[in-house]
Amino acid sequence: MSEQHDKPSSLDAALAAQIHAARVRGAYSIESLAALAQVAPEVIVRLEHGLPITDAGARDRVMDVLGLRPDNHFYPVQPIGLSLRTPD
Repeated sequence: MSEQHDKPSSLDAALAAQIHAARVRGAYSIESLAALAQVAPEVIVRLEHGLPITDAGARDRVMDVLGLRPDNHFYPVQPIGLSLRTPD
């Protein structure tokens, strides 16, 4: 790979910082987060360094466990009091 492809873009770097901060805030080790998200620990390391991964679904699973959304907003991992029922 070229040197340009090895450096994370500013968007990747911002996402990497959010993922790392959320992991630390949640007191997850790399291994425990990887297990919960069903990814290899190397995926967590690559995401936290802003490096590309081949499975976008893996990134989404990591973000779900951490309570992050792709639009960079936090959301509760287990919403309380929400119902799937519609009004009669």
